[in-house]
Parts: sequence; C-alpha cells; structure tokens
Amino acid sequence: MTEYLFNKYWAKVDKEQPTRFHLFQYHSLDVVAVADVWLEQSQVMLKQLAQQAKTTTEEVRNLVLFYIALHDLGKLDARFQSFVEPVRTLLQGNELEVEREPYNHGDYGYRHFAEEVGPSELMKCVAGHHGSCDVSINYLLPEADEALIAQDRYAREEWVNFCLHRFGFDKPPINNYRLDLLAGLCSVSDWIGSSITNFCTDPSLNIDAYYSDAKIRAYAALEEAGMLPKQGVHGFNELFSGYQPRGIQSLISELPLEPSITIVESDPGSGKTEFALAYASELVFAGLADGIIFGLPTQATANGLFDRIGEAADKLFPGSDVTLAHGKSKYLIPDNNGFLHKSNKRSFLAAVSVATVDQILMGVLPVKHNFVRGFGVRKSVLILDEVHSYDEYMTGLVLQVLKGQHEIFGSVILLSATLPLSRRERFLEAYKGSDSSTHYPAVSWSNVAGKQLSLCTKSKPQSKKIASEIWLSENMLPTQEQYKILAHWAEKGAMVCLICNTVADAQQVYKTLLPYSANFEIDLFHARYTVHDRRQREAQVLANYGKKAPRVGRLLVATQVVEQSLDLDFDVMVSQLAPIEFLFQRMGRLWRHDRDSDKNLAKRTEIVKHPKFFTLCPAVLPTSNFEHVFNATGYVYKDIKALFRTLKIIQETSVFFFPDNYRTAIEYVHGSEIPDEEPDQLKIIDERYQNESYASLCNARKISNQYAIPLNDTDSRAALLTREGEISKPAILINDNGDLLHGGSMDNPIDRDMSTVLLSRKWAKGKWSDDFNALIAKVNVDVAYSGIGADKVS
Repeated sequence: MTEYLFNKYWAKVDKEQPTRFHLFQYHSLDVVAVADVWLEQSQVMLKQLAQQAKTTTEEVRNLVLFYIALHDLGKLDARFQSFVEPVRTLLQGNELEVEREPYNHGDYGYRHFAEEVGPSELMKCVAGHHGSCDVSINYLLPEADEALIAQDRYAREEWVNFCLHRFGFDKPPINNYRLDLLAGLCSVSDWIGSSITNFCTDPSLNIDAYYSDAKIRAYAALEEAGMLPKQGVHGFNELFSGYQPRGIQSLISELPLEPSITIVESDPGSGKTEFALAYASELVFAGLADGIIFGLPTQATANGLFDRIGEAADKLFPGSDVTLAHGKSKYLIPDNNGFLHKSNKRSFLAAVSVATVDQILMGVLPVKHNFVRGFGVRKSVLILDEVHSYDEYMTGLVLQVLKGQHEIFGSVILLSATLPLSRRERFLEAYKGSDSSTHYPAVSWSNVAGKQLSLCTKSKPQSKKIASEIWLSENMLPTQEQYKILAHWAEKGAMVCLICNTVADAQQVYKTLLPYSANFEIDLFHARYTVHDRRQREAQVLANYGKKAPRVGRLLVATQVVEQSLDLDFDVMVSQLAPIEFLFQRMGRLWRHDRDSDKNLAKRTEIVKHPKFFTLCPAVLPTSNFEHVFNATGYVYKDIKALFRTLKIIQETSVFFFPDNYRTAIEYVHGSEIPDEEPDQLKIIDERYQNESYASLCNARKISNQYAIPLNDTDSRAALLTREGEISKPAILINDNGDLLHGGSMDNPIDRDMSTVLLSRKWAKGKWSDDFNALIAKVNVDVAYSGIGADKVS
C-alpha cells in the first residue's frame, strides 16, 4: 500500500474521548459517499448540475465529488492539527513544533488551494461549508518548524493528486464552472457524513472497501434524515380525491411539464393553493424537482397552510415530515431532535416545507449558510403566495430568488388574486417570458427559454357581488353612530370584521367598542403580541371566524394579518382605506363559503342579506395636501397615488362584481399614465415615490450581491435584512421583579422568545442587551402590555 503523508492527519475527534479520532481521508470519503449516494438517488440534482455546467451527468458527478473531497483541505495544516495536540503528536511525533493560534480551516482551505493549485469558484463553494468563506484573509503560513510547514504542503499536494486520480482528472478542473447547488450539497453532506463517523484510525485499510462501506452507511443516514423521500401519487384527482377540478384548476392539464415559471391569478377562495400543489406534484413526478416549498407572507398564514396541507403532502410523499420555517416555528414543532427540525435552514431540505417568505429571502442575503436555504429551494418547486403584497425592496429580493431558480433550471409558481400587470411582467422577465393578456382568472407560463403560454378558463366564473359603501369619518376611525351600527350587526348574529391599517388604530377601536359589547364577544388580533399570546389569539381567530366556526354573532378588530391566506368567513366587513388590491383581498373574506348548500356548515344570520363592505375614508376628501390627509395609512401604504385612485373607485362604485372588476380596477389604480384631471401635486408626489421605489429595488440587488461578513442565520438581525430598514425592535418583557413576563429563565432562548414582542422604533424603550440583540423592557415602565398587546406607556 502507498504510504501517504495525509495518513498522518486527523479530521474528527470524539469530544468525550479526545484520544479517539477519525483520520482525514476517511472523513473526506464519508462526506463524498453521502453526496455520491444522494446524486444517485436524486437524478433531479444531477440533471440540474449538468445543465448548468453544460456537460454530461457523469462528468459533472466527478467534478462535484472531486471538490467535495477537498472540502476540508484546510485541515491539512499544523495549526488545525494542533487543536488536539495529543492526537497530532500521536500521528506525527513530537519532534516538530507549532504555535497555537486562531485558525479557520475553511478560509485557509480555499487560500491553500488558490496559492498551490489555482483560484476556483467551486473550491470557494466547498471551503465555505461551515457557513461562509472569506477569500480576503491575509494568507500566512504557520508559526512552525519549516519541516512541518513543508510536510503540510506535501500532504495537501498528495490529497489533491489522490482525488484527481480517483475522479478521473488529468489536471485540476479549475475552469470558471458555475454550480449553484454545490455549496449546499457539500454542507449538508458534511453534516450527514459527520453523523456516520466510525472513528477509524487504521491508515492501512483498502480505500475502495472503506468507500463501499461508507456508501452503505451514507444511504441509511440520508434515509433516516428524511433526504430520500418516497414518491406516492400525483395530480389533482389523486391528491384531492372526492373533489373535481374547478375554475382555474381545470387548466393544470394544459401546462407543459418543463422547468418553468407559472403565475396564477384568480379570486380568493378559488383554489389557487390546490392548483399549485397539484401542478407542483406533476413536476416532481416528471423528475424536475425533489420537493415543494411554499412561501407565505406572514407567520399566521404559514401556520394556517401548515395545518391544511398535511393530508395531500402525505399522499405525495408518504411518511415524510412537512416542515415549518419561520421565526417562531420551533414552538409549533417542539421536536428539535429530528434532522430536518433542528433549524429553519434545514427545513428547506424536506420533501414539503411551509415557510414565511423572509426565510426564503435569506437564501440570497449575506447570512451564514444562505446557500443551504438556496440549495433546498432550487432543487424544489418554489410556490410563493400573495405576491402582490411585497414592497419594492422585497420584490427586488424575490426577483433574485427567481433568477436563481431560472439559472439552475428550477421551477416556481406564483399566486395572487390582485396582481398588477406590470408586476406580473417583471416576474415573467426572470424567465425571459412576457404576457400582455388581460384575461382574468388567468395562468401565465414561461419555460427557461422564454417560451410563453397564456391560459384562461373556458367558462366564465360564477360572479360574486359585494355591495360597497363609504363611511366618512375623522382620522378614518368610526364615528359614534357607526360604532352603534357595528354593535347592532353583531348583536343580531352577524360575523363582523373591522380592519385597521395600524396596530394603534386597532387598539383604539377595540377599546372604544367594549362598552357596546354587552351582548356579543369582541376579539382583537394584530402582530404586536408576545409569541405566547399571539399563538393563542391566532388559534382563537381561526376557531371563532373560520369555515367551521359557529355563527353566533361576533366582532373581530384586526390589522392586515387577516387579509392574506387565512380561511376566515365574515358576513359584513368594515375597513380603513387601502390600495385597491388590499381592499379586494379583504373583500375575499366576505361570504367565503356557500353556507346554504353545505349542510355541514353553520348558516348565516338573516340580518345581513348579502355581502357588505364599508370603507372608512377621510371626512374631508383630498384636493391637496395628499401626504397628510390619509394620516397613518399614508405611512403604511406609501403609494399616495394608489390611495387617491382607490378612493375615486370606491366613490364611484356601489357594487363590485368579482372576478370581473379585479383587472380593470387594479390596472386603473396602478397604471403609469397620469390623467390630465389628476392634480399636479399628485404627479410630483408620485414621481418622488417612483424614484424611492427604484432606489429600494437597487438596494435589494446590492445587498443580495455584495460580499460581506455574514450574520449568523439565527441572529435576530438576519430577518431584518429581508425588510428595508430596521422598522422594529425586539423587546423582551419583564415584570417588576425582573422576571420574564410569561415565566421561565432569561438564559433559555425559548422562554425569552415567549415573552418577546416587536416594537416600533419610535417608541421602543428599555435597556439594550448586546447578548440578546433586544431591549429588556419592564412592563408598565418602558412598555404598556395588556390584553390589547403592547402599547405606549401613558
């Protein structure tokens, strides 16, 4: 057997028994074995890699495994070996000495390769497997005996040559290949490869025999981790047995099975989610994706879909876990022992994952292990819901995500009831597509080469009428007479919802309504509760106002948290003015279910004969001073032109017909042309808004492409990168005794989070903690906190 210098280097040491170690070459082969088995089992990844590298699947497999074998090249260095000096001297003797110093084997692994072989983007991908790779470090050799430095270099040269020979290369493949899946594949293979470590110390083993055994262990570990899900049934009829495709769902069979972008525009409650899951299942079955990832705008909507999707997901991938990823998902799935549930980034590796969109966007931001999120997303069908609701900064980040899907020959499905045509066009451009069709409901499809399909339903959807009235009021809050009307509806058995655009307005309305509520229940729902209380509120709202709720007469005061994706059903609704697409989303929660024909559902009250929607508008209608007349609403929805035009539509329309009115109203509000009859001041305001929006888009592109020292992905500041500007601060609430508001230990992150609330920067008070990246706020001293959530101290 050939005596290699790399036989004298360790890669893993048993923390409980430091003299028990795993030789470098065996750990490297463990990780290669995991990637090798994974690629054998996932022809999807292998095909994506080959298409991006413009080579054969066999050639790209060898290329990938060659570089993964080098992922720990930086461990062939005296500085790393000296971290466990007894093992180093056992393997190399104690004749040569080295000074202990801080050392990052990932960063130095890349720099060693670049200095000794040549620069390579693929080496950078694998060297950053612990989260990131800093290629700009000052490259220094160890403070060690010259003979030891030389030995390290020869060992690295031997290992590179060994890998070249093993994977069939005559010389190092350092061309400018681009393999977007490599970093994530390497990192996850390293996690799983480390789990099969058998602490092998015998350098004389037959390498081929060792590798064959490693592949057996790798397969078992991948299967146990949930990386090799079994496929079940696919298609709408199989996933949703007992239901016939309706409306937009009837178009699924007309869509090609190719890597593509699909944009579905259809009214709320029309089955867009079922459409997306059914078409995604067809793409998976066709070998174009390994899984499905849903991205939702809020934690509440993600939780709601997570609860709904289980049965269909189990049919598609029998026995596989559906994972949930958002800032507080670990409290809903307390099992942190399973591989997929240990962190949000691992959630994206599941066969089916539900996440908030911020978790997906972190895959294109300077956050450690962003490539693991990107890896999970790119090998899956990505489904994003409510895509009309993103501001320009978030849209810029979403476009970066779509660009990544396109470049790796992945697929994406976008859903919205109220998407402006201009926004649709920008999304399609990510796949070189375009669609000028004005049909509604509609499906726009483009493959990666820009081949375009535009589909619409052959039969006209059943029209839904919603009566619309204006309530004029000061500050867009109800008058005393209007409060009485709200109370009357609820007393007579109606399910009533009043939506405010800010938490402060919702709290004020709730407090004002309490004296009217002797004969009915009032609920308050917004985002400014602690995790402990928000979980309870969310469950109560779904139970009291959902599809199967009893219709006993009740009133919900809420913010925008109820307008997206939640299956709520109201008889009558009042809303503060907002851009038309958001008003339409809110209207989608009116008379959502046919309670006359479904005997299993509670009936509606007789007091409300048909769906009614009331818009709270300024008492003094704007003719000038537009930026102030809408009060806080103008701060929440910065597009003043959209508010002005929405008000005009509301003034002129007494009945909305859906889906007929969606397209015309939204295009009028968001059209780029400024009619002559609109005030000149509005034109100036809109020009400033458009300039600010473009700056936000550029900022998103900049931050997603910049090289920076990345934040840890568990850092509370990481999620803030998905929003432009740090709009809120986390505050950990404590009582007078200094204890957490909801009990537990300050040292326990779960206990801390249960007593944490997000506060507006304008009035967030307390003592800042660098350890927790949060304010420590005393209740009723720094922050008022009660049944209405967090509020200013009076």
